[in-house]
Amino acid sequence: MQILSEKEIEDILVLHPELIENGLTLLGRQEQLENRRTDITFKDNMGRLLLVELKKNIVLEEHVDQIEDYIHKLKKSFVGELRGMLIGQVISPSIQLLCIQKNIEWKEIVVEDIYLYLQKNNSDLQNQVFFYEKLHKKAKEVKAMDFQDYLNETSPFGVPYTSYQFFKPIDASPELSNDNEANQLVADQFKDMILKLQFDRTMFDGNVRVIRRPDSEARWCVKTKDGAWQGYILDYLLYIKDDQQPIPCELYLGTIGYRGNKPTFKDGKSRFIVLDIGKGKQKASTQYGFHKHLRTEVKALYPFYELKFNAVGIPKINWEKIFYSLEYFGYFIRDSEDNRSKLLWIGDIELGKEDSDLQVGNLIESLFATTIVKAHYKKEDKGISFDFLSSLFEK
Repeated sequence: MQILSEKEIEDILVLHPELIENGLTLLGRQEQLENRRTDITFKDNMGRLLLVELKKNIVLEEHVDQIEDYIHKLKKSFVGELRGMLIGQVISPSIQLLCIQKNIEWKEIVVEDIYLYLQKNNSDLQNQVFFYEKLHKKAKEVKAMDFQDYLNETSPFGVPYTSYQFFKPIDASPELSNDNEANQLVADQFKDMILKLQFDRTMFDGNVRVIRRPDSEARWCVKTKDGAWQGYILDYLLYIKDDQQPIPCELYLGTIGYRGNKPTFKDGKSRFIVLDIGKGKQKASTQYGFHKHLRTEVKALYPFYELKFNAVGIPKINWEKIFYSLEYFGYFIRDSEDNRSKLLWIGDIELGKEDSDLQVGNLIESLFATTIVKAHYKKEDKGISFDFLSSLFEK
């Protein structure tokens, strides 16, 4: 008999949720819940929210802790009835007892049971999964109930309320308003300032000068066929000291798809800055999400940018060099409150102040500074080399 992957089992349960229990309505798959993703989310026949965590083989104690953590996070803001369920092929008596103690449901669904059920109820799917070893694409076609509709339907307040407060990314600003229109208004005011900003900054002790290209206007661009990436592109030029040939740079100001924060703004679109230095394989990029930094009520952005890097692009051995290089050239680096990351301190960024343009310029400079050091410290033969950074570590 074909051994099923966890993804295949998940697909089958989406197509046939009655294998779990009768009366389930699909709400979503792989929903973002702070720093985790839930496997499958259903509404049960009593309107309760059911979180299902699926394990391919044996359910372990750590899996119980995992779904307990999911439930704890969701209960911070979800006031309706909530169920959590672990599904696996083997759930030992000790794990069953632990689940009972923690009020977590469990169910053993073994591959043989799935095989026999499909043999009786859906032989076409059985053949495709067990004999042709193919994922059944029908799983992607299952229509899920919109989570927002579910929240509105089950709201104890009798009025709609946003799903963002439940399935939001861990990096969401705690100072976002529940009023998506207010969030959008503040974010778009900052966007408008950036579009109009005439930028000309000398950086890294005079080794770099970056200017907004004077002979170009912001241009509208739709980058993907589905329109998930669309916004304005602003052209900048980066000059390295003693080099007359500038490096072309682009600042993209627009949406980059869902990104786990679609309900943050009234129009359902995300709002990001994406800064690119260079072209092709040498290009280095930095993203800045407004949902992460927005302080809606005080009409401001957080006064820092979190420095996070991917070891695939920038070897971990170079991260401390990045922090040191920024500090050496006068950029203030501090630890985050949880000590898990480093923050590049920018200072106040507020609307309606006399020096608002200067403050927004400081934000753009910080993103350029970050991208420059990222470009320099990328893997060998990647990125762009800046000699003034190399000399910091020459013996």
